[in-house]
Formats: sequence, C-alpha cells, structure tokens
Amino acid sequence: MPIGLLAVFLIILTAQSVPAANRLELPRGVHYHRFAAIVEGPEVSWINPAALGYSRTIAAQITGEIYESKFAKSWGFSTVGDGIGISYRHLDNPNGDDYNEYIFGAGLRTGHGVYAGASYRYFKDGPYSWDGTHFWKVALMVRQNPRVSVCAVLSNLNRQKIDGSKTDIEQLYSLSYRAGRYIALSTEVSLSTEMSMSGADYIFGVDIYAIPGLQGYINFDNNENYELGFRVNLMRYFLGAQSRLKTGGEHRGTSLSAGIVSTPQPSVIGRRGKY
Repeated sequence: MPIGLLAVFLIILTAQSVPAANRLELPRGVHYHRFAAIVEGPEVSWINPAALGYSRTIAAQITGEIYESKFAKSWGFSTVGDGIGISYRHLDNPNGDDYNEYIFGAGLRTGHGVYAGASYRYFKDGPYSWDGTHFWKVALMVRQNPRVSVCAVLSNLNRQKIDGSKTDIEQLYSLSYRAGRYIALSTEVSLSTEMSMSGADYIFGVDIYAIPGLQGYINFDNNENYELGFRVNLMRYFLGAQSRLKTGGEHRGTSLSAGIVSTPQPSVIGRRGKY
C-alpha cells in the first residue's frame, strides 16, 4: 500500500505541465548535497522535510564555507527535532546584495515506514530578482525495509517569479540501498515538470561507514560535478567537511560543520553507539 501511494504521488508530479516554464536554480553555497532518501540530521532542513518525521533526535549544526580563500563570509545554521526543522543561510555576494535565507519545515509519520513533510523557504534579502522570494516544498518517503529507502520531493510549488518569469515546479526522485554494514549506494534524478527524463540531471553516490563514528561520502553527476566529504562523531558532538568540485579539480566551495545531538551516537572515542 505505501509503495502504491508513492507511485500515485510520482504520477501526479510527472503529469503536471506548465507552458513556457523556466527551471529554478537556487543560489549555491554552504548547503552541500545529501541523498534525500537516506539523509538524517540537520541537513534534512534543506533537503527532505519528510525525513523530519523519521528521526526524532534533536540536533543542531553551524556551517562555514571556504571559497576563494575566504572563510565564513557565507555561513549557515540548522536545527531539527520532534518533526520540526529550521535553517538559516547567509550567502556573501561580492557583486551585489547578500542573500539571507530562512527555511521552516515539518514532517510526520503517516503509516508503517511512510513519512510526509513540507517546508517553506524564504529569501528575506538578496539581489533585486531574489529579494522577498519564497518557495514551497512537499515530500514523501518510504522506509519499510531497513536496507531500502525511496523518496519523492516536489519543490517550488508556487512557481516563484525570477527576473519577471515564472519558474517551473521541480521534481526529485531518490533511491538508497544499504549494502551491508559498511556501505550505502544511492542515486537521484531531478527535473522540472517541463522536462523529459532524457534531459534530467542524474547523481550517484556512496556513503562509507568505515568504523563506528566515521563516515565518508562521495557523489558525482552527469554534468561533471562531484562532492567529497566526511563526518566524525564524538559522542554527542560531530565535525564534518564537504567539498564541491568540478571535473579537473575546480573548487566550488568547502563547507565545514560542527554540531551537537541530544542522544549518544556511534563515536570514534568513548562509548560507541550502535549501527
């Protein structure tokens, strides 16, 4: 039944059609990539609101970005817990007004292994075309098998105008498979409602759980972009870094994060949690 519900949800998304739509491209920086089907922790605030209903642990993190030899000119803060997520992001813009973005989200369990969520994204400040823009997002996730998770995310529901033109509704479909204790394989496809699957963006990645408390991450897409990252858990605290790169080594930013969680987690020191 839940898988059928997800299938209906996907059909509704792909059936939508709007004439002469333009694809939305959010400003980049600070926020790094995680796969929507497997993401947990503060990152769910900007990636997948349905995951807010999956994990009830309270967590918070602050992130500063290294870009063009500058540190923390762009930065952000995210917190999640009890089905609620809040995120703030400040993006330095050397060519104009800086961006200040807020995200508010909520998620809940709707059935056995089924989770739904929604979020609201608001740019309080930014260059002329972005100042005061806002976006709605909904998501549905199915995790009935501990090894398999699937997710669909529909964003920009209000088709916000950018530079005077309405942008398109965005769709993202995500699948993750936990292949044993040490590795998880994931893939995503993203496209707008006016695009065919042949024109979609595809991304593939691996999460590596080397030892309790140490996680590695890598992804690559069909546009020659890739990201590399890691996270280290220290009981109730964690540290992480993730770099965004272009094939050939072009650096597009590195996010450095530090955070805290409300309950003990698998840790590289002290008492080790359980996978």
